[in-house]
Amino acid sequence: MSGGRWFSGSYSQAAGKFIIACAELAAAGHTLSSERLDLSMTGPEGEPLCIDVAIIGNPAAKKALLYSSGVHGVEGYPGSAIQLSVMDQLAKEQPFDDYKVIFIHVVNPFGMAWWRRFNENNVDLNRNFLGSNKEYSGSPSGYHLVKDFINPHSPPPRRERWFKLKALRLILKYGYSNLKQWVAEGQYEDETAIQFGGFEFQPGPKLIYAWLDENLKNVDKIWAIDLHTGLGPSGHDTLLVSGDMDGIRIKELEAIFPNQIERLDPVSGIGYRIDGNFHQGLEDRFDKVDWTSITQEFGTFKSIKVIRANRAENRWTQWGNYAGQNEAKRHWSRHELLRVFNPDNPVWQAKLIEKGNLVFAKAVENLMKIN
Repeated sequence: MSGGRWFSGSYSQAAGKFIIACAELAAAGHTLSSERLDLSMTGPEGEPLCIDVAIIGNPAAKKALLYSSGVHGVEGYPGSAIQLSVMDQLAKEQPFDDYKVIFIHVVNPFGMAWWRRFNENNVDLNRNFLGSNKEYSGSPSGYHLVKDFINPHSPPPRRERWFKLKALRLILKYGYSNLKQWVAEGQYEDETAIQFGGFEFQPGPKLIYAWLDENLKNVDKIWAIDLHTGLGPSGHDTLLVSGDMDGIRIKELEAIFPNQIERLDPVSGIGYRIDGNFHQGLEDRFDKVDWTSITQEFGTFKSIKVIRANRAENRWTQWGNYAGQNEAKRHWSRHELLRVFNPDNPVWQAKLIEKGNLVFAKAVENLMKIN
């Protein structure tokens, strides 16, 4: 399955393709409603930054598949491509009435438009959806041991000779699993640092909650898939589930997706524990719903390259000398971040489209079997 045609070169192009895909689904006879949740900001082309949402199928159905992309800005390019390919496939199939598919297209439009993982307030939105019993404060237990290394207060050099050596020393000293957890878990203290979860709930997520409050009233079962890139072997998709998921349900998922299911745990695989991820927030807010939530994570490059790109881009954004967002976007660190999470590789793109569609189809099949 060719993948390149689904990929966009800008946020505005992806948003336009999504709107067209919605129109094509309606023209094919599917029941569809869509809306643009406007963030009251603009992108590089002066385009409005919006979270596009759509419901396909019976709006009164009690079963739903919630399909989201772009929580981490630049990851919205491959995420959008997968969603668009799925919508194209749905348009070729018969309309359905016993469930609905809810698309959330690009949770973080600012990050996608300006080639960042984080939002307009430097917040990692996948650390911002805290449950009702959590506070926006604190940091991982060993964060102070690595904070200065991952957040230098200076613009990034194009070539940093000792980066790998310094990283290796930290790994040897503290262990890879510990280091991964401390760096990636999320912190709520330094708004200029990476993995900042925010001091408060962000505007975009508030819009999503308000919209879902109206559109999940009659739903009692949800299969949720959130699309991400960056972790794992190139082109391989890992299906990450909460460490709190019921063991019986995990075994059921392992039967459906052999050798793909991993808990969000720094020891057992590519993942790590997170507070405030997208699905955690949704499951907490809509706690009367029976949820099956997975993060479909597509690998790109080795972890050392991924963290280096993330670190360099944030250094540039926080400490670089530039006049306005357009100049900031032209910097090499933004281009590198984009390509680390969205490789310009036809083989990789084709794998994503194929595997994204496969998991979507299996999720729908499983959703319909749940009583």
